[in-house]
Order: sequence, then structure tokens, then C-alpha cells
Amino acid sequence: MLINHCHVGPKGFGGEPDNPEMGTVAALQRILSEVGVDRAVCFAPFGWEGGPWAEIGGGLDRNEWLARQIEEHPNLLGFANVFPQDHDAPDQLRRAIESGLVGAKVHPPVMRIRLDDPALEPFWATAEELRIPVSIHTGVHGAHLRTYMPILLDDVAQRHPSLPLLLEHIGGIAFFHQALAVLHNNRNCYVGLTQLSGRDRRYALSPERLALLLETVGADRMVYGFDYPWNPGGNQTALEHDLAWVQGWKIPDDDKAKILGGTLSRLVSR
Repeated sequence: MLINHCHVGPKGFGGEPDNPEMGTVAALQRILSEVGVDRAVCFAPFGWEGGPWAEIGGGLDRNEWLARQIEEHPNLLGFANVFPQDHDAPDQLRRAIESGLVGAKVHPPVMRIRLDDPALEPFWATAEELRIPVSIHTGVHGAHLRTYMPILLDDVAQRHPSLPLLLEHIGGIAFFHQALAVLHNNRNCYVGLTQLSGRDRRYALSPERLALLLETVGADRMVYGFDYPWNPGGNQTALEHDLAWVQGWKIPDDDKAKILGGTLSRLVSR
């Protein structure tokens, strides 16, 4: 099993404020072991989780820090965290992939980018050239909605048909149909099943919408994401709940295996 969407950092942060270690790789590894998950994809920090990066990063670049963590924990895979609007974003991305990372994370509201900004084109083109997947937050998350509506990803997907794009949260409740339109229009786009099992009403996926995704997109383009450590009420409990949710679907076991690691393994091994 390989799960996606684990935020990590040198210091604790996230949805369990009473647990100062939650958000670290060590705490994640304990959860994976307890729940019986073999492997996970971790995202490099944005630069503020657990404190200012200049104080907690140990003098390392954020992606370099994650690359070193991956070396010490071979069951973990790493996605780079590169702000696409940076003038040297393509070079940052190349260095990160050369260091052993296998994908990239983009969070438009946090990064304050506009998805259809022409200045981002070098980043998208480099990701496509490197043949890596890019995991993109698509749910409502502050900032101006017009800058990161999921429908804007249609242009990115059309210009870069060999670039796998993971639409995390599938737009949530508010933007679900925009995300669905992009998925229907672009086979290089994938469903990011993150925070959708009903624990967070903003992202909850109804049975009707789930059936629609399975029928019109297919299990081979669906990827489960944990969203560690942003799970109030307990991250281990959240992971157990999510996995039971997927395992309870009335679909073939082969399709469940794709959702719980098979498809993601294929995307990161290109």
C-alpha cells in the first residue's frame, strides 16, 4: 500500500496541538506501522510548519531536507515544494528531482499564485519534461477564488498532456463539478481522494458523487491521500477511518488496490 499527501517538517505542527511531535517523520512512521501501511508520499515543507524555516531547517533547503529524510526512511517517497512563480522555479525543481524526490506539490492559495498566470509556464513545462506528477490543492482555502478555481487547470492540462495532475480534494463541495469537468476533459488528471470520507464537511464526498467518479473517471485515476497531520481528533484514527471507507466500497479488490497505491506507484515510477 502507498498513500499520498503527508505534510512533514522538522518540528511538530498540524491538527493535534497537544502532541508536539505530530507532523514529524517519526510520528508519521509510527502511525503507518500501527495501521499497517507500507509506504507514503511526503511533501516538503512550505517553510513555516513548526516555526520559521530559518530557525528550524538546520541550514538546509526545504527540498534538500526532505531528500535527506527519504534517504533515512526508504519506505517514504518525497514531493518537492517549489513556488512556481519563483524566477528559478525550474532549476529548483530539477535539483529536487535529481536529489531523489519524485513529484511536486502546489498549493495555490498558500503560494499566492494564479493558476493561469503565464509566468508559471516554465514550472509546468519542466515538470512535464521531468515526467513527474504534480499534486495540486483544489478546495476553497482563502485567497481570491478566481485565482485557483479548478477549471483553470484545464488550460494547464491541455498545454501539457503528458503531465499528471492530481486534483486534491476534487474541489471540495463547492468546486466539485469544476474539478469533475477537468477530469472528464483530460486523462492526465487524477482524483486526489484527500479529506473526502466525511470527517470534514467542506470536502465530504457523497455516495452519489463517489458513484459518479467511479463510473465516469474510474478507479485507475483515483489516488488516496491522508492529509497528515491536518486531521483534528487524531491522525491515526483518521487514517483508519479513511482506509475502512475505501475498503468498504462495492468495487473489485483490484480497483481498491489501484486507489490505495497502485496508480500512484505507476505515476512516480515514470
